[in-house]
Amino acid sequence: MCRLVDSPVGGLESISRVKRWWWYNLIMKKWKKKNSKIILDDKFMRVRKDLLELPDGREMEWIYWDSTDSVMILGMTKDKKLLMVKQYKYLVKDNILEFPAGRLKKKEKSEDGAKREFEEETGYKTNNLVKLGSFYETYSQLNRQIHMYFADNVVKSRKNPDKGSKGFEDLKILLVDFEKAVELARENKIVAMGCSLAILLLKEKIENGEIKTFKVRP
Repeated sequence: MCRLVDSPVGGLESISRVKRWWWYNLIMKKWKKKNSKIILDDKFMRVRKDLLELPDGREMEWIYWDSTDSVMILGMTKDKKLLMVKQYKYLVKDNILEFPAGRLKKKEKSEDGAKREFEEETGYKTNNLVKLGSFYETYSQLNRQIHMYFADNVVKSRKNPDKGSKGFEDLKILLVDFEKAVELARENKIVAMGCSLAILLLKEKIENGEIKTFKVRP
């Protein structure tokens, strides 16, 4: 007869050796980094190759884009329209509709970076940010998190947005009705995964009363 106790993974664990071994092996073990080196150090991208030791003692190399975190801002005007950006994306070979976003500077706080990126990209300013969440994008190839914010009652601050650090970003700023943006995400017409997630998160938080700005149609 076995005595059952709380398991470190949230279930029940037998005091028998076999049961303990089975439960403990459910816990994922971390990989050890033995060394790391930069194999590409460009102005806009840094690529690293790490030598890892796996839990079973084997070694493997892991190549990834080493980046600072990024921010995305869902800015809404007083008449409840969201600012979206339309621009050509080379790897997609198409014009993409998305929310303003960009990388943080080194040691820059995400809130400060969100305000800066939003004004640089749209020409609108905000001092009122609500965090929607933080998520990893493609965590097998990129170590960056994206921090998503909602900004209400944004105001025009300057006429011409920046062209970006690369100097060739051809941006078109669009004012989109909130419900229309939700519809576009649901119909898979906003193909940027993070942007679709952000607008649906915003809708849910408004419906739940976590963000009080207006009533959402069911």
